[in-house]
Amino acid sequence: MNIYSYAKVNMVLEILGKLNNQCHELTGIYQNIDMKDLITIEAANEDSVLVENIDIPQSKNLVYQVLNKFKKRYKIKESFEIIIKKNIPLSSGLGGGSSNAVAVIGGLQNILDLKIKKVEIAEFLSNFGSDLPFFTYGGTCLVEGAGEKIIKLNDTKNRFVYVYNPEIRIQNKTKIMFQELRSNNYSDGSYTNAARKIIQNNDHLRNSNFFNSFEKIALQKFNQLKIVQDEMKDLFGNSFLSGAGMTLISVSEKSIDNKKFNKYSTVNKGFDFDI
Repeated sequence: MNIYSYAKVNMVLEILGKLNNQCHELTGIYQNIDMKDLITIEAANEDSVLVENIDIPQSKNLVYQVLNKFKKRYKIKESFEIIIKKNIPLSSGLGGGSSNAVAVIGGLQNILDLKIKKVEIAEFLSNFGSDLPFFTYGGTCLVEGAGEKIIKLNDTKNRFVYVYNPEIRIQNKTKIMFQELRSNNYSDGSYTNAARKIIQNNDHLRNSNFFNSFEKIALQKFNQLKIVQDEMKDLFGNSFLSGAGMTLISVSEKSIDNKKFNKYSTVNKGFDFDI
């Protein structure tokens, strides 16, 4: 079985504060785009996860970790060989690892004809990171809580997404960026609420609707991001961070060809079977 595993961008990502368990409470509008990895799943004598074009130790691969826990929880005895061809950059804020893990779980449900409700799968996946539950629904979604509360929205009317990956690699990036958060980086959910209303009214998000609580931190840490962001704002009218960084995103209704910024389209799913 072949599966396409789609990247995501955060049209809005607000950090509201900390929950009682010290996890951060967030809210935002997540969106899949047609940047994708290709995953192949085949029956095997033992489980294995291989990334073809990037050196990732199997034990540290999120896909392998999720696979093991999923099999134990649902008492699955079959084993699988999983091969991933990466196009989504690592540690970029585009959710590639999370997308891969969810796509594999979706593939196993299809192969084994498992009848597990999405809400149950989302709850299970929330144990591995705040991005994973979103990909079980995919497309355009409102995300709340610690990432486990997902509400599917109308498809966004904003069609073209332009991506700039500065290839800034930070070990344990997400953990470090969350540690950098201070009370002045928190917001009150108003950006998310405004964007949600616009999307549900089948209108286009405007430049003032895009927001990311991590953006000021990223721009302060990496001066080169500010230079590129200003260039993207001049060209597309907006530019904002995706996830905890460090990829910059612009959204436009114009189809603009530019070698520096890769153009993608929005899609209405987190993964898809290549039939």
